[in-house]
Amino acid sequence: MIRRLGQMLGAIWSSVAFRLTLNYSILALLTSLLSLMFVYYQSVKILEAQFSRQVQITAQRLNAHFEQGGLPGLAREISLEMADHVNSDTEMFMLLDPVGRMLVGNIAWDPSDAPLNGSGVMRSVLLRGEPAHGYLVARRLRDGSILIIGHDLRDLYDLTDVIQKVSLAATGVIALLVLLGAALFRRVLQRRVEVIRHTAAQFGAGQWGQRIPEHPKQDEFALLSSDINGMLDRIERLMHGVRNVSDAVAHQLRTPLTRMQVRLRTIDWNTATRQDIRANVDRLSAELDDLVKISEKLLQIAELESGARRKHFEPVHLDVIAADVADLYEAVAEEQDARLTLQTSGPAPLRGDPDLLAGALVTLVDNALKYAGHGARIHIEVAQTAHHTTLTVTDNGPGIPADKIHRIGERFYRAHQHVPGYGLGLATVMAIARLHAGQMTLHNAEPGLCVRLQFPQGTDAKSAPPKHQPISGDVA
Repeated sequence: MIRRLGQMLGAIWSSVAFRLTLNYSILALLTSLLSLMFVYYQSVKILEAQFSRQVQITAQRLNAHFEQGGLPGLAREISLEMADHVNSDTEMFMLLDPVGRMLVGNIAWDPSDAPLNGSGVMRSVLLRGEPAHGYLVARRLRDGSILIIGHDLRDLYDLTDVIQKVSLAATGVIALLVLLGAALFRRVLQRRVEVIRHTAAQFGAGQWGQRIPEHPKQDEFALLSSDINGMLDRIERLMHGVRNVSDAVAHQLRTPLTRMQVRLRTIDWNTATRQDIRANVDRLSAELDDLVKISEKLLQIAELESGARRKHFEPVHLDVIAADVADLYEAVAEEQDARLTLQTSGPAPLRGDPDLLAGALVTLVDNALKYAGHGARIHIEVAQTAHHTTLTVTDNGPGIPADKIHRIGERFYRAHQHVPGYGLGLATVMAIARLHAGQMTLHNAEPGLCVRLQFPQGTDAKSAPPKHQPISGDVA
């Protein structure tokens, strides 16, 4: 039982929530104690000031009686004061003649150790034969007699005793509330943390669809849960992407590798002529070049999706990049009897990788020339708004069937199988857009295809990639 209790206390103490709450609660407790001490000392000072003022006023009044009636008149006034039963149990009087004999009074005290100039002192005396502690003022009168006036401090001590007891009780209650509050806060915090841990454990076990439930209060844990859910979304996409890429790579590479293997086996090295062997080697070399290009494309997409290229981000102008690409492809377009036009609405500043942005535009123009064919009409447009920078490439080619448009961007997927290619171009463009916190959308322009890259204003090199944005399947 003791061991189990020790384990339970150890688990509670190891909780960060409990220790954090306990530390702040102890700080609050110390603050409360300091406040109580301040109240205590201020109350004592106020009472002492009241007693002092009361004694000084009485001393001045009795001194006036002495001036009017002399020592006998002062003695009569003191006797009346002691007999009026008004504060008679706390008032202290003592009148000594010039030779030191007591004429009237209710206390016994030797004033030899007290100043006789009216300054107040606290001394122990005998009040009506009982020990007491009082605040006393001693004055030497004009004829050499000594007048002593005082006030019993028992009320002060009773009040301070009450304040001390109340302070101790308040300290105990606060300490109990501190422990209860720390335990309650630990329990509440542990519930929120357990939800996150449970979701992480399920996700780690392969249940990739698990997400942290949304909390109605948008507190720090709700924001953390939202960030974690976004991270899980990205991990799930990457896992699916890896699986799809693995399947696609296995499928895409198996056919050319098998073909190359068959070609190597069918070469008769003994009887084949040198020209036949050279032709077979050239074909095998061309297929190997294709495999190298596919591998490089896959590596580039993987690098883009990892975000490693963000360190190359710098301020660029998308309109300048578009103009350079248009100039580069002007001669190529003329060879195919195609027309390439560029429209910009002014400067289009952006923070990004200029080589990647130029590569994305080159891929889009290449696709447009390839699919639109001879006499193609390609239009490049760069637009700048308050919130986005947009790059649009439109052609007059065959477009993409509506039932296939949602698959564009998948690795190795080609909507038109009769056109040569690897099916990695638009996947690369999509990865470049996501790296720049943007998105790629496309729709049929009837005729042709319209591909739009949209980047948010203020894209920073350290910004996180956006959540997955599906390609628009709307057909114009």
